[in-house]
Amino acid sequence: MSESAKDTVAEAMARLEAAVERLARAASRAAAARGGAAGNAQAGPGREEIAALAARLDAAIAKLRAALGEEGDEAEAVAEREGG
Repeated sequence: MSESAKDTVAEAMARLEAAVERLARAASRAAAARGGAAGNAQAGPGREEIAALAARLDAAIAKLRAALGEEGDEAEAVAEREGG
């Protein structure tokens, strides 16, 4: 993989990780709001919405793995080494 391709993949990975962190913070805030607003269905996403989001993330990851092809194995190894 060329250096520019590695940079592009690294940038995309950083954006994906940042997006996942933002989603995790939003889910945490929503859970806290639900806890403070007993029975308030508008306080945040429910289990079905979270399951749908997880399915979309799984699909995006599958597309990424397919796009990386054989390089996906290397990317997974790097992610595991980096604690991801």
